[in-house]
Amino acid sequence: MYIGDSLSLNIYESLLCLLHAAVPEAKFNQVILRENVTVTFLDYGVEIVLFHSNLLVDIEVEKIGRVLKLDSIKDGQIWKNFDILIFNTWLWYARRPPGQQWDFVEYNGQILKDMDRVEAFRAGLKTWAKWVETDVDTTKTKVFFQGTSPAHYHGSEWGESTVNSCLNETTPVNGSTYPSGLPIALDIVKQVLKDMSKPIVNLLDITKLSQLRKDGHPSIYSGRDGLDCTHWCIGGVPDTWNQILYSLL
Repeated sequence: MYIGDSLSLNIYESLLCLLHAAVPEAKFNQVILRENVTVTFLDYGVEIVLFHSNLLVDIEVEKIGRVLKLDSIKDGQIWKNFDILIFNTWLWYARRPPGQQWDFVEYNGQILKDMDRVEAFRAGLKTWAKWVETDVDTTKTKVFFQGTSPAHYHGSEWGESTVNSCLNETTPVNGSTYPSGLPIALDIVKQVLKDMSKPIVNLLDITKLSQLRKDGHPSIYSGRDGLDCTHWCIGGVPDTWNQILYSLL
């Protein structure tokens, strides 16, 4: 099961394409529900599931509006029953209105109009880590967390100050160094995993690898309005992420 935002969808689609290429004649069934998609390979008894959860923690509609509850993960009751869990989040923590998904934040028993987004991400991730430690039987379930997936909207980050998007980028960054360095979100992910009581979560450390691929986005060809320098082309970078996952399995 992949749990996360549209970047998890990106990887999910990649894996389905890889599996279909490996067994093109295999019979399958697809079920689409409100929050998840399940594709079952009938000949093998294998389910590949995408569970849509932009923030991993809960958002509940109350009288005051939509409340982001940084201390609560109710959907975990569904997730913990799967053999393999691959988590991803960050993108929506940084969103501002009108794209922001909540009106208030509940944290440590307090209702806040807003809070520092990096700290909100840290708090939500700590809640997730605690849930893994207390609710997931890691002798039966393997748990992975995808490192932060970078976007490419600012050429100054990769050493081209006059470039302002991934449009017309056809080659990776030259060399193995990304000038702007790693994003703070990845530092938080690594620290939260380090602080867990046991090393029971595997980090899919794809951030630097993906930073170098400024040429890997759909750009204007995504079918969306404007540029898409956040998601990734299928096949391409997500295929590599899944190959890394396969090697870890």
